[in-house]
Amino acid sequence: MFAVSDMRSAAAKIRPALGDGSTLLIASHVAQLVLRIGSSMIVTRLLSPEAYGVIGIVSSISYILIMISDMGLRSYIIRHEDGGDELIQSVWTVRLMRNLAIFAIMFVGAGVFADMYKAPEIAFAIRICAFPFIIEAFSSLAFLTTERNRGVVRLTVLDFIRFLLVTLATIIAAYFLRNYWAIVIGMFVNALFAFFSSYVLLKGPPVRFRLDPEHVRDLWGFWRIIIPSSLITLVLTQTNTVVMARFFPLAELGKFTIATTLSSAVLGVTGEYVIRVFFPRFAEANRKSAADAKDMYYAARRPVTLLFAFGIGGLIGGGEVLIRILYNAEYLGAGLYLSLLCIAPLARLSSLPAEQAIITKGFVKVALVGNAVRLAWIAVTGPIAYIYFGPLALIAAFCLAEVAAAPYTLWKLKQYDLLNLGEEFFIIAAMLVGAAIGYGCYVSVEALIASGTIPDF
Repeated sequence: MFAVSDMRSAAAKIRPALGDGSTLLIASHVAQLVLRIGSSMIVTRLLSPEAYGVIGIVSSISYILIMISDMGLRSYIIRHEDGGDELIQSVWTVRLMRNLAIFAIMFVGAGVFADMYKAPEIAFAIRICAFPFIIEAFSSLAFLTTERNRGVVRLTVLDFIRFLLVTLATIIAAYFLRNYWAIVIGMFVNALFAFFSSYVLLKGPPVRFRLDPEHVRDLWGFWRIIIPSSLITLVLTQTNTVVMARFFPLAELGKFTIATTLSSAVLGVTGEYVIRVFFPRFAEANRKSAADAKDMYYAARRPVTLLFAFGIGGLIGGGEVLIRILYNAEYLGAGLYLSLLCIAPLARLSSLPAEQAIITKGFVKVALVGNAVRLAWIAVTGPIAYIYFGPLALIAAFCLAEVAAAPYTLWKLKQYDLLNLGEEFFIIAAMLVGAAIGYGCYVSVEALIASGTIPDF
């Protein structure tokens, strides 16, 4: 306990120098991205693409169950006027029941899920991967309450420590096991550290089983709006994995999973910046003055957004170069998937802060309507892409769905007097510069390899 107390005392002395934590958050995620790439270089040389294919299927099943039961608890706690213990305890109880239900469905239905993905041999792995839901069910909500109170610095440090522990555990397990169970072990380390941190390293309301009728009704009203949007998101994000599993070999799914991991890391840093830094600041500013909120909508995130746009553009233009550098020949071809998958995080640079700002303004259905637009895009372009060009074109159509929804989010921003087209064009320009540089690197490397100037790598 003395060690924990000393950590908290040291953090209290350092925290004022870190401001709102946005710089630390970005630095942490960049460091995680670099370390994730480095660890991936190690693990992919110990595990085959098929191992990543198995993990891709397990992760997809977990995500499907989470999204089907998504209640928007994170956004609900952050935006709610009342952050008292009774509210938090009611939310904790609802999450407990939800996670127990997810565990039961995943454990009992493992065989059905495995058959759905045409991989009956992984049913046992699916059952084992259901147990982290039990661990999370009994964790406290200290992470969410700390986020509500803008404890970005503390959360960022804990996330980085958790990342290091999971990465180290996965590498060690991969060295000895040489199969997908190494990544499963990493999942358990992640869940156990989050459980420990929620009670020991973070301050939160006492955990109690409570179902306050007023809070449950309010949460139900919020959930009724969130769940349709979550179901559409589920279709938009997981159809790619199902298509890959059913129409391509497990090794090809493994390449797709590698690309998904890299693009998810990009989406993670941009998303966490918006949710942990921008959203709480905007919500607080909006509670005080609508004029202040309008002024800071672009100004508060301009440098970060342009930097992200430039980097993501580079990945879109030169994804295969990164794959060549990081992985061995077994994984060549993953660059195409990476370029396609990075289209979504690029579009989210505009749409995600817009959605959070509009939700703060009171229009909670913005995400639902946006997802309906994305779904309509898929309904029209998906069949055409599949019939005339094949499964890969269908995946491309799904990746472009986020772009298709951009006009809607911009229109809603204009309705709430938040839109600045000049700022939006700056984001596009930064992306184009990054994409041109990335594509130039790709063409140059391929030409040098073809001419024999540099060896194939």
